[in-house]
Amino acid sequence: MSKKKLERQEREKIVTDMNEFLITYAKSVLAKDSNLAAQLYQAAKDDVTGLDGLFNDGGYGRKERYENIAQGFICNYYHIEPEDGNAEKQDLINEAVRYLGRHQDQLNRWIKE
Repeated sequence: MSKKKLERQEREKIVTDMNEFLITYAKSVLAKDSNLAAQLYQAAKDDVTGLDGLFNDGGYGRKERYENIAQGFICNYYHIEPEDGNAEKQDLINEAVRYLGRHQDQLNRWIKE
C-alpha cells in the first residue's frame, strides 16, 4: 500500500472519530434533534468556533472534541510538536467539518442507533 493511500486512510479514521466524539458530546448538551449533524455543520462550517455558541460551553466541546483530537493525531502521525503543527491541525479540523457536511444523513442515522 502506498504511503499516500495509508495517510488518507488514517486521516479518514481520525476525521470520523472527531465527528463521533463531537456528536456524542452534542447529544449530551443539546436538546434532542433529528438533524443534529446539520445543526453542528451549520455552526462550524464558516468557523469551528461557531460550535462554542451552539454548545454555550466556553469552547470546551470544540477544544476537547475536535481540536485536541486533531492535535494528537498530527503529533503522533507526523511527529510534529504541538506548537509547530497549528496549520496541519487547522487543515485536519477543516477536513472534519467538510466530512460532517457531506455525511449528515449517515451521521444522523448513527445518532439514532
